[in-house]
Amino acid sequence: MTTRLFLPLGNYLTNPADPDLAHTPYARLASSDLAAWLIQWPDLHEQTLEGLPRRIHPTARIHPTAIIGDDVIIGAGVRVWEFTTVRGHTLLAAGASVGFNCEITNTYIGTGTVLGHRVGLNRTLIGDHAHLSADVTAAAIHLTTDMTRPSRDTFLRLHTGIYPCRTPRFGALIGDRVQTGSRITLGPGTAIGRDCLIHSHTAIDPTTAVPARRTITPTDRPTHHTRTRRT
Repeated sequence: MTTRLFLPLGNYLTNPADPDLAHTPYARLASSDLAAWLIQWPDLHEQTLEGLPRRIHPTARIHPTAIIGDDVIIGAGVRVWEFTTVRGHTLLAAGASVGFNCEITNTYIGTGTVLGHRVGLNRTLIGDHAHLSADVTAAAIHLTTDMTRPSRDTFLRLHTGIYPCRTPRFGALIGDRVQTGSRITLGPGTAIGRDCLIHSHTAIDPTTAVPARRTITPTDRPTHHTRTRRT
């Protein structure tokens, strides 16, 4: 009998510090298994909404041209800039900033994390104090003949073996303090460890898990292969 791997989100992320979230499922984020969280996420987010005193903190600053979905949770001091859409079971933790013309769907963005312009994220989790520059995209499903009905489950190639994410919809898991240049493509199914640096014009293969504290640069070949080295 094969034992399924357990991938705690705490290997990448820190629990949100917001006291409003202390008695919600998000307070257990770091101890949760990635696949279990992805499957239960909509329900866990709904439970969180039911227990919150407010969905959008009064200190958040949202530009009038931004579109915010009815299920989105926005913490203290968050900024959402012009022409950005945030929807689905998304949580923007305290101090996060989402730049101009971004599209953020079903995503967790950690405390103090900054997204630059034209960032597109779906089914993605990002830790605290990360910085994603302009034109960073996390693809959430594998290419298929009918992209409206994805059927191929995502997975990660860990050093301990193949980790099934048990869902066809998963973009990326991006650790605390990850910093990127511009025009980065991730996923579907990418995990980036804490404190990694990703150079501009890099595409990281689906199913790739990058250990913490690596610098990731594009190769000279026009392919999706990358090379990594210790930072």
